[in-house]
Parts: sequence; structure tokens; C-alpha cells
Amino acid sequence: MMEHNNIGLAMYTVHEHVAKDMHSTFQKLAEQGYRGIEFYGEQRDFDTAKVREALADSGLVFTGWHVEWANLQEDTYADTVRILHETGCPLAIIPCLGGKWEIGHGPKDENRDTWLRYFEKIEVIRRKLEIDGIRCGYHNHEHEFQLSYDGKLLFDFIFDNLSEKMIIEFDSGNCIEGGDDPLRVLRKYHDREMILHLKPYSKTNGFDTVLGDPDDANDWASILDPANKEYLWMLVESENAVLDEYENSRRCMEGLQRYLPQF
Repeated sequence: MMEHNNIGLAMYTVHEHVAKDMHSTFQKLAEQGYRGIEFYGEQRDFDTAKVREALADSGLVFTGWHVEWANLQEDTYADTVRILHETGCPLAIIPCLGGKWEIGHGPKDENRDTWLRYFEKIEVIRRKLEIDGIRCGYHNHEHEFQLSYDGKLLFDFIFDNLSEKMIIEFDSGNCIEGGDDPLRVLRKYHDREMILHLKPYSKTNGFDTVLGDPDDANDWASILDPANKEYLWMLVESENAVLDEYENSRRCMEGLQRYLPQF
């Protein structure tokens, strides 16, 4: 049977357990079948030696880190990159700009020119990271599918303007929440490097569902069909607040395995 070594977990899914005991959490995730881990949280809150030890002992691959916009600016960049290097992180993902979190700007500055300025800044950051041996990507939320500029949804406005060297971290659940169809995105960006956030989303229960459950609105059979798109990594990211984090990650893995050959 085919092995899928590019299936991992976005740490947000188990961030409370990681805060208590990263080492044992990583061990349990590896036992559940996950092969990689994407970090979440402030870089300066982590002990770099413990990160390396937990990764080495679990065998999990470090896929990348969600690095906040504020931590990639001129006054923070060097320290952020030092931590990424010390932990062996290969990829910095910008997790969000704008939206209800008002990261980088608030509602009064939500306009086309704000994003055009972001594109210039992101390209400067991407080139600096490339020189430092780290790749760069951007992760979507729902608002990128609810705002439009130049006749394009913001998601398309972003990725049609950013360098093709930028990795698209596509969050399927956030896409559905925003009112769009993940398959449209996969068709349009079929040839772009992409990491998939497999995010369960229910139109009745929001994020409080499990990957593959009857109310999960994701068409996983099509999303995971390699004929539609192949991914650098497929990372389960669940915001389910009803289940214990370990139970949630276990059940999401079981749901995922219904759509992929056992590994």
C-alpha cells in the first residue's frame, strides 16, 4: 500500500497539550500516524533545545511555523530568524493580515492600496528569508473570500500579485466559511506549490466537527484526489472546541484515512 509521508498536524489543533508537555504530545501524534508538525505560537515562548529534542525523539518533521507579521519586521526579523534557524524551521508562514483580528490594519484601512503595500513588503521579506535559507508562505482565513479588489476575490488578488515562489497555505475550512469552493481554488492554482490545511467545517456546527463526519462540508474525496492537486504537505488543522485535543486529532486522522490508502 502507498505510504503518505506528507501528512502532518498544525499545532493549533493540540496547542494546549503542547504547552503542558511538548515531548509527550509529539510522541502521541506520531503514534496516531502523523508525520509532520507545523508550529503555532510566539517563537520566543519556545525553548529551542526542547523543540529539537521533541522533534528528534518523535520523528516528526518540522514543516514550518506560523510567524506573525509583527515578528517579520525590521526590528524583529533578526531575532525571529535566529530562532527559526536554531529549531531547524524550513518555512515561515504569514498566518493572517487584516480580517477580524485586525493584524497589520483595521477596517478603516481595508482597501486595495493597503494590500498593494503588503505585496511590496512581503516580497522584501520573502527575499530576505530566501537568503537566510527559509521559504515563505501565506495562510488564508475567511475574509480573503469575502472581499474583492480589481474584480477579484482578495484570495486571488493576493496570490496573483505575490511571487510564485510564495507557498500557498490553503485552508479549506476557512474557504468554505468565506463562501467559496475549495475545488475552484485547487483548479486555479493547480500548478502552484501548496500546503493544504485540512480544516473540518460544518455549515451547521461551524468548526465543531471532525474531519470526514457527515456534517463536514469539505469534499475530501475531490480535495485529496491527486488528479485535482498534489500538496507539499497535508496538515490537519481543527478548531473543534468540543472534543479533547488528542481525541480530536485521533478522530481526524481516522477520518482522513477513509480517503487515502492506509499508511
